[in-house]
Amino acid sequence: MSRSYNDELPYLDKIDKNCWRIKKGFVPNMQVEGVFYVNESLEKLMFEELRNACKGGGFGGFLPAMKQIGNVAALPGIVHRSIGLPDCHSGYGFAIGNMAAFDMSDPNAVVSPGGVGFDINCGVRLLRTNLDEGGFAQTSHGRGSGVVQKRV
Repeated sequence: MSRSYNDELPYLDKIDKNCWRIKKGFVPNMQVEGVFYVNESLEKLMFEELRNACKGGGFGGFLPAMKQIGNVAALPGIVHRSIGLPDCHSGYGFAIGNMAAFDMSDPNAVVSPGGVGFDINCGVRLLRTNLDEGGFAQTSHGRGSGVVQKRV
């Protein structure tokens, strides 16, 4: 069963004027905390989304951006925290403007090139090459500097 809006608030801490922390437990299985950066206008919208979602009675699978940031914090292999950038708003999986890094040495870690969805081609690109880390470093920073960047 969903919590009430007032039950959700203890999981949210205002760190400073433009930054909020989402504590573990906001959504089940969070591995790390979440954080989001907003101005006053977006802060009001983010909390309005959460308030409306807690009322229930809606249709479909809408999740407020704060919950999506929390869900990303629950993904296997996430490192440090799930971050909502200043343009953050509700998306499909990740919130739009949600950023996360994953430890690829963790065999359970995920790779999510389309975390925010595919419908409007949100600028997400995934490339597969035969370069390993050393080869890429040489190509992008060594003699062939800029070759990869020019082609990407």
